[in-house]
Amino acid sequence: MRFEVLGPLRVTRDGEPVAVGGPKQQRLLAVLLLRHNQVLTADWLVDALWDGRPPASADVTLRTYVAGLRRALEPDRRARSSGELLRNHPGGYRLRVPPEAIDFVRFTDLVRRAAATGDPATAERLYTDALALWRGDLVDVVAVRPDVARLVEARLAAEEGRFAAAVATGRDVVPELRRFVTAHPGREHARAQLMLALYRTGRQADALAAYTEGRRVLADEYGVEPGAELRDLHRRILDHDVPAPAAPGHGLVGRPGELSELHDLLTTALRTGRVAAIVGEAGIGKTSLARAVDGRATAAGVPVVWGRCPDLGQAPPFWLWTQVVRALVALPQAGDAARTPALAGFADGPPAESGVDRAARFRTYQAVADLVRAVAAPAGLVVVLDDLHAADLDSLLLLRYLASTVHTGRTLVLLTLRPYEHDADLVATLADLARAPGFRQLRPAGLDADAVAELVRGRTGTEPAPHLVTGLVERTGGNPFFITELLASPDPAGGEPPPSVRDTVRVRLNALDGTTRDCLDLLCVAGRDLDLRVLAQASGAAVADLLAHPHAAHLVVGAGPGVVRFRHPLLAQAAYADLAPPRRAALHARLADAGADVLTPAELAHHYGQAVGLGHGDDHLRWTLRAAEDATRRLAYEDALAHLDRAAALLAGHPARELDVHLRRTALLQITVGIGSDAVDRAAARARALLPHVDTDPRPALWTLGELACNRAEFAIAADLARQLTAGEGLIPAAGHYLLGVVGYFTGRLAAADADLSTAVARLRDVDPRQLVGQAGRTPTLSPYDFRALVRSLRGDGAAARADLAAALDLAERADDPYGRANAALFTAWLALQEHDVELGRAAARRCRETGERQGMRHFVTTGDFVAEWAAVRGGDAGRLAAMRAAGDAIYRLGLRSTRTITTAAMADAYLVAGRHAEAERLADEGLALAEAGGERVLAAELHRVRGTARGDAAELAAAAELATAQGAHLLSARAAAGAGAGVEMDLHTDSTADR
Repeated sequence: MRFEVLGPLRVTRDGEPVAVGGPKQQRLLAVLLLRHNQVLTADWLVDALWDGRPPASADVTLRTYVAGLRRALEPDRRARSSGELLRNHPGGYRLRVPPEAIDFVRFTDLVRRAAATGDPATAERLYTDALALWRGDLVDVVAVRPDVARLVEARLAAEEGRFAAAVATGRDVVPELRRFVTAHPGREHARAQLMLALYRTGRQADALAAYTEGRRVLADEYGVEPGAELRDLHRRILDHDVPAPAAPGHGLVGRPGELSELHDLLTTALRTGRVAAIVGEAGIGKTSLARAVDGRATAAGVPVVWGRCPDLGQAPPFWLWTQVVRALVALPQAGDAARTPALAGFADGPPAESGVDRAARFRTYQAVADLVRAVAAPAGLVVVLDDLHAADLDSLLLLRYLASTVHTGRTLVLLTLRPYEHDADLVATLADLARAPGFRQLRPAGLDADAVAELVRGRTGTEPAPHLVTGLVERTGGNPFFITELLASPDPAGGEPPPSVRDTVRVRLNALDGTTRDCLDLLCVAGRDLDLRVLAQASGAAVADLLAHPHAAHLVVGAGPGVVRFRHPLLAQAAYADLAPPRRAALHARLADAGADVLTPAELAHHYGQAVGLGHGDDHLRWTLRAAEDATRRLAYEDALAHLDRAAALLAGHPARELDVHLRRTALLQITVGIGSDAVDRAAARARALLPHVDTDPRPALWTLGELACNRAEFAIAADLARQLTAGEGLIPAAGHYLLGVVGYFTGRLAAADADLSTAVARLRDVDPRQLVGQAGRTPTLSPYDFRALVRSLRGDGAAARADLAAALDLAERADDPYGRANAALFTAWLALQEHDVELGRAAARRCRETGERQGMRHFVTTGDFVAEWAAVRGGDAGRLAAMRAAGDAIYRLGLRSTRTITTAAMADAYLVAGRHAEAERLADEGLALAEAGGERVLAAELHRVRGTARGDAAELAAAAELATAQGAHLLSARAAAGAGAGVEMDLHTDSTADR
C-alpha cells in the first residue's frame, strides 16, 4: 500500500487506487500521515479537522471517520478489530505504516542521499527522482502548517540542489535556472548557480548582471547585502578564476556520457545491486568502458572480478562463471560462502561423480548468488562478464538467475556483448535481465571526427591530417578498435590503410616466420586462452619467447602464467578466416592430439569434429559422449543435451548405443523443458522405435518409457510396459508393480492399485536405498508409498494413508533423496484435495512452495500455488476463485497431462461450496469429458456428485454413489450418498447473483 500527500491525497494498493471517503475523511488521513507513527489525541484531531471550531457532534463524527478509514485501508480486517494500520490508543489514535510507504518520507530520503553523494551526476538524478514525487499543493490544515512549511522549504532546497548538480556536470540549465530565480529572487544559492552557468557558457556579462540584480533585490526587499557565496563567486568571475565543471574522463576518447552513466550506476549498485549491459559491435569500446568502471571501483576499494568468454572453439560449460567463482573464492571476504559443496563444479580438476539431480543445478545457482552477496557485503563488488555473446547457454541461465537476486546485495554486474538480436538465447537472457530492478543498457556509438582526431593524436603523438581523420571515420564507422588496429599497420600515415581488420591481421601474420605463424594459427584454432605447453607440443617448437616476438606482440598477450591469447577476439577470428579448410582441419587434429590431457572433453569433441574428414570420426564420437557426461556432472544440462543430440546423429545404425543416448536425452529433457514437451515425446518415440533392434536388457528403457506414459495419461501403454518389468527381484520389478499401481489409481481400479503398490512396497524393503539415488529422470516417481496413500484415502482408510506418507518420507531420508522429501509434501497436498481437508491443504501447499522455490523445482511451486488457492476458496474466500483457476492451469504448462481430472474435480467442488452452481456444473462437465477421453477416471464419481448437486439431480447423485462403490472409493460413495440422502436444492439467488 502506498500513501501520497505531496499533492492531492492519493492511496493505492498493489497499484490500484483506494477510495478513502469524502473530503473530511481524506483530511483526517492526510493529518495522520503527516504525523505518522505518532499517537494523536482525539481532542487534537477534532480541533485539526474543524480548525479549532468543532461542532457538538465532533467526537462521534471523528469515530465514524476512523471506522470508514479502517474499512477502506484494511478491507479484510476482522469485525470489531481495530486493524493493524489505524490503531486505538488511550484517548487517541495512531496510524502505523512503514515510513517508505509515504511519499514525503521517500522524498526526504532521496534528498538526503543526493546531498551526501560526492558525484554530481548521481546527485542530479536523486534530486530529480525526489522532485518527481511532488504532484501539487499539500493539504491546508492549520494544525499541520508547520509540517507543510518544512516540506515546501525542503522542495525548494531540493530544486536548488538539482540545479547545482547539473551545473557541476557542465549541463546547460540556464533557462530553467532563470525561471526559478525569477520566482524566488531571494534564494542566493540558486542565483549563484545561475551566475556560474552563465559564465561557463561564455556569458560573463550576463553572469555579472545576475549578481547586480540579486544585490538590488536583497537591498530593496530585505535590507541586506549579498552573502559570502555570492560575493566570492562575483569576485572569481571578475578574475576569470572559475573552475571547470567536474566531468569524468579516465582517458577514454569520446565517451563522457557513457562514463558518467556508468559511474552513477556504480554508486547506486554499491547500495542496491544493479545489472548493466554495454552492447555494441566488436571494437566499439565496450571492454574499455568496463575497464574504466574497474578503475573507479578499485580506487574506491571495491573488489572487481572478470569473466571472459572465448569467441571460437568449444569452451567448457559454465566457463564464464568458472573464472568468476575461482576469483571470488580466493578473496578473504568470501568466508564460509566459498566452502559450500555446491561450488565444487567450478574448482580445478575433474568434477565429482554424480547422477542427474534436477535440484543440484539450482543449488549451484544459489551458491554462486550467496558467494557474490558475501563478497559484496563489506565494500561492494563489481563483476564484469566480457563478451557475453560468446557465452555457453548454461552460463546464460546462471546469469538470468543471479540477475533476479542481485538487487539484494551491493554488486554491479556489468556485461559487454555484441548486438544480439539474431541470437534467440541472448534475446531471452536480455529480456529477463531487463526485468531486474534498475537494469540499464548502454549502446555506445562510433566516434565522431573530433574524437577520432583526438584518438589519433593520443596514439601517434602528432596532429593528424584532415583527410586521414575523414578516411578513418568512413572506413571504420568510428570504431575505436578498428582505428587503433589501422594505426598500428605498417604505414597508416603515408599510404592507403588496409581495407579491413582482416587485412591488418593478414599483414601482421605474413610478417611472421614459419614457426611463429604456425603457433598463432594453432592459437586462433583454439579460440581461447591456451597453455604454452600445449601450444609447444602441438607445434613441435619452443614458444617461450612468443610474447617477445616483435611482430607477434601486436597480436597476442599473456593471459596468466604460461598462458597466451590473442589481444582481441576479432584478431583470432580474422586469422581463422584466413586459413584454408584443409589446414584448418589439420590444425584442429594436432591441437586435440596435443591437448588430450589438458583440454576439456567438450573442446576435444569440437576439435575432432572439425577434423572428421581426416579420419577422426571415432575420436569425435568418443569425446562427444564424454563431453555429455562431463556436462551432466557439472549440472550443465543444456550443454549435455547438445552433445547428446550430436551423438545420436553419429550413432545412426548402432541401435543399442543410440537407444542409451535417447534414454539419457529423455531424462534430461524432463528436467529442462518439461515432462510433457514435444521434445520428450520425440526422444521417447525414437527410443521405442529402437527397442526391437537391441539385444541388451530392455527393462531400463521400459521403466523410463512407462513413467513417461503415466505422465502423459497414456495408461494402456504404461500398463503394458509395466507388466514387462515385474518378473524377478530387485529395483526394476518393484518399479513394474509401482507403475501398475499408478495406472490402477488413475483409472479408478483401486483394489488392484492397492495390491500392486503393496507388492512394490514389499519388494522395496529388500532394495538398498542407495540404489534409489541417481536414477536419471526416474526419482522421485518410484514412490509406491505416496500413491498408496492416495489409494487408501479414497478407499476410506485415512489413518493408513497418513502412515504411508510418513513411510515415504522415511524412505526419502534413508535414500537421501531431496525429491522424495519434496514429494511427501506434494502428495500430502493431493490427499488434502481428495479429503477436502482445508488446514492440511494450507500446510502442505506452504511446504510445496517453500521446497520448490528453494530447490528450483517449478512443478512443486505451481502445485503449491494451486492447493493454497483451493484451500482459500474451500475455506470461505470466494474472492480467490479466479486465482484458483489460473493456478490450476499453471500446473500443466510444462506439458503434464495426468491429474487434470483431479484438479478439475477440486475446482468444481470449490465453486459448488462458494454457491457458484452453474460454474461448478460446467467444470464437472469438463472433468467428465476429460475422464472419458483419457481414461483418468479416479475422481469421476466426485465429478458426478458435483454435477448432481449443482443441478439438484438425485439420479446423478445416485449414479455417483454407484460408480464410487464399484471402484471401491468408499470416501466418495459416502459423500455422494450423504448428498442424495439430504436432498439437493438449487440456490438460485446465490447462483444468479454470482454469475451476473
